[in-house]
Amino acid sequence: ERDGEKTFTYLYTAHPDKHMHALGVEHVEVRNVVHGIEMETERFWRVLGDREALLSGKYDVDSSSSGGVEQENRLKKEEGAVDAAVVLTADHGHVTVHPEDMVVLPECILELLEYACIGVHGKGRHGYLHCRAGLQKPLQQRWKAIDELHQHFLLLTIEEAIEIGLFGPKHMRMEVRPRLGDFVSISIGTKTLVTPSENEAFCHQGCCQGAHGSLNPEEMHIPFILLEPSSR
Repeated sequence: ERDGEKTFTYLYTAHPDKHMHALGVEHVEVRNVVHGIEMETERFWRVLGDREALLSGKYDVDSSSSGGVEQENRLKKEEGAVDAAVVLTADHGHVTVHPEDMVVLPECILELLEYACIGVHGKGRHGYLHCRAGLQKPLQQRWKAIDELHQHFLLLTIEEAIEIGLFGPKHMRMEVRPRLGDFVSISIGTKTLVTPSENEAFCHQGCCQGAHGSLNPEEMHIPFILLEPSSR
């Protein structure tokens, strides 16, 4: 500001993501964290609204937003504020996975696989399945015959997923392709593929977890909040 330079500052917080993963989306502690972020953002915006105090280092970060009409009028004046904008956003949403939403792959599927990249906190929302050599067709047939899998997960070959653009518009790099295996299983609701150990750990009533990684609106829609000088 003093030197007339333009700068960009990036701040990342791991919350409320960690709280949602551990407690589910609807837990009261998640709301408390979101409310705390809202309050801190408001306080930060007030600090940016007082150029003189900010540049002198004598701003009061603990002052209340109800600090009197005189203070509010002063902060609303564009000429008294730092020429700065604030953007708040996120990289994904969340869904709550209840114990009854956790799905363990049955033995008849596991015996066809070399490896299943699944897990309650995200990987199970878009599980990657690596088949044993030559067993891709039996896996598709068995998957379709099991209602819990067929009705709640969309099973696509990796080639089908590439074709419809699930990995982006650009051509996939050759070194990436082997990591994806043969199939991707995409959850179309809250059902999530989990490991047996996860199922055992989180099977208790009320033991909710949070997850993301599928294509449901709750997971893909993110907030975008823009604060700019003209909005003061």
